[in-house]
Amino acid sequence: MKKAILFSLLLTACGQGPQGIPGQPGAPGTTITPVQFCPNTSPSYPSTFPESAFCIDGSLYAVYSANDGFLTLIPPGTYVSNAVGSSCTFTVLPNCGISN
Repeated sequence: MKKAILFSLLLTACGQGPQGIPGQPGAPGTTITPVQFCPNTSPSYPSTFPESAFCIDGSLYAVYSANDGFLTLIPPGTYVSNAVGSSCTFTVLPNCGISN
């Protein structure tokens, strides 16, 4: 009798637990879009690696690789990219726009 009860308990424990009640839908998420700094350059392994950033809530963020690397805001203005095989001068516009 004890073996049957133990076996029954083990089968119950291995089964799917109680189902929860579905919650309310969450708030819409933030869309994160990649943006290439030198828009007229196509990536081509192993010779061309254009730099890129991420557009988050209308602002550009990129990883600055010097000083151990860190993610930073790239405010509107004119910049120079010296990426492998794709250097260019480009302008960051409001709302994640890029022109060169």
